[in-house]
Amino acid sequence: MTRPQTDSDAEKADAAIAGAAIDWLVRLQGETVTERDWLDFDAWLTASPAHARAYDAALAFDHGLDLDARFAEGQPVEAPSLTAKVVPLRPARRVWLWSAGAAIAAAFVAGAVLLPDGGLMGARETTYVTGVGQRRTIALEDGSRIEMNAASRMTVRFERHARRVRLDDAQAFFDVAKDTSRPFLISAGDTEVRVVGTRFDVRRRDGQVAVNVQRGLVEVRPGLSGDATSFRLRPGQGLAHREGLAADAKLQAVAVEEVAGWRQGRLIYRDQPLSQIAGDMNRLFPRPVKLGDAATADMRLSGVLIVDEQDAMVDRLSHLLPVRTTTTEDAIVIRTR
Repeated sequence: MTRPQTDSDAEKADAAIAGAAIDWLVRLQGETVTERDWLDFDAWLTASPAHARAYDAALAFDHGLDLDARFAEGQPVEAPSLTAKVVPLRPARRVWLWSAGAAIAAAFVAGAVLLPDGGLMGARETTYVTGVGQRRTIALEDGSRIEMNAASRMTVRFERHARRVRLDDAQAFFDVAKDTSRPFLISAGDTEVRVVGTRFDVRRRDGQVAVNVQRGLVEVRPGLSGDATSFRLRPGQGLAHREGLAADAKLQAVAVEEVAGWRQGRLIYRDQPLSQIAGDMNRLFPRPVKLGDAATADMRLSGVLIVDEQDAMVDRLSHLLPVRTTTTEDAIVIRTR
């Protein structure tokens, strides 16, 4: 017969989780941390909401220790900026954290640890926009880099315990610097992406979201409901779905060298509709490409289009698909033959 769980058992379990969170915080800020450590940490963090709460509590306590030390040393405490460098954890503070472990665990069990609001330390938002035919590379304060494709809009917000990016109508390639104290979180419509350090591409266009991974481990959760399924993508894997239809999310293999081919001037399509291809071209050139009818828009293409002159790209389409084009000063119209 199974013995019912008592309050004492629950407290012991909470204390064990809090202790594990402290262990991870110290371990991941060591100089010998490995890729295996990062993968194991990601598995532990996502295994239970209690693990994430405990880790946030440990981070909050650790940040308080840092502030106390800086006040004691007479150092200024400034709000983070998008041009500042992240200062690594000093070795002496690791000893502090170990000695403070019991206090964190006790406070967590008692429910006394208050997680700070990311906005209290002066977190700020910066919005970046690219126009038609324009690309841009953004260097963030933490060493991360973001390459924005044409006609894109995104907002970056650095908070105390998180780095956040919101993609509107956009496509961007991310090279994220590792920082265990601030995971990198991306929202793209109804999709959430979580990483700590990796290289990957996120596209949100025309009601569809796609994530393709070049290096590292990326966690993707299509759908905003609490019970939405999360996918862990490894190099050479991608996930795509239509917004509002998380159930149709499809995991697929992608060639690592083809991830974000647009960065090398190549548009790579795998059974994509002509409507998407026309949309991509309209983000590259001011003269619009229009499709004659629904049948033309639904035509599918698998292939590579080299990005150069607009007329040359349209001409290549007419060799890849049974279409004809009509060019005027105001537009290029594509119709089925």
